[in-house]
Amino acid sequence: MTIYKLKNKLGPFQFYLIFIALTAAILYLGFFWGNSHYTQQKMAVATHERSIRNLKVENEQLIKKLNVLGVELEVARLEKQQHFAEIDKRIDIENDLRTQLAFYQKVMAPELNEQGFIIDGFHIKSALSESSYRFELVLMQQNKTKNTLKGNLKVTLVGSENGKTKQYSLDSLLHNQEQKKLAFSFKYFQVIEGEVTLPKGFQPEQVLVHADIFQFKRKKGELTTVFDWLVNDSQN
Repeated sequence: MTIYKLKNKLGPFQFYLIFIALTAAILYLGFFWGNSHYTQQKMAVATHERSIRNLKVENEQLIKKLNVLGVELEVARLEKQQHFAEIDKRIDIENDLRTQLAFYQKVMAPELNEQGFIIDGFHIKSALSESSYRFELVLMQQNKTKNTLKGNLKVTLVGSENGKTKQYSLDSLLHNQEQKKLAFSFKYFQVIEGEVTLPKGFQPEQVLVHADIFQFKRKKGELTTVFDWLVNDSQN
């Protein structure tokens, strides 16, 4: 049935009345549904906003805790670093004292070790020039009766060069031309110093020190001591 026929059947008044009523009902239902949907959306937005605020608060609290933990960790690390530095310093001081004590015991109390002439140490430090090193060779006498000892030293550097074993005589590497022959003459102890430049590509590993010892113009004996090549550039 068409709208025209329906209008003729019901009459214009009833037709328009029904039309207006249906239109009002549709508008009311649409408004009700829209308002309900808007309310639901508003509630959902409010819930999300509360969740976001809660998450922001939690995040700020976690950031504060993390910052506090970071500061505590850094303080602990610095304290640990300082503690280890103090331990290393004390160890270095103790080693120096032990070395000094042993040295003076050998000189002033020879009854502790009566081996006579000894080569006590070969100390190495880097010089300013590249591949140059300063050395100290310590000799001493430990006999109860101290008589002047004289003699010559032959020092050999043993290492590797271009993948092969290589040896160099220390006196051939000395800077001081007048020090080509390493000689000693002392009653208690003597420190022989010098500076050498290593050949390019040579890596020293050991130092062989051989001494021919004379007393009263007669040869008393000879001694060979081997040291590791250890460069000590630490500052106390």
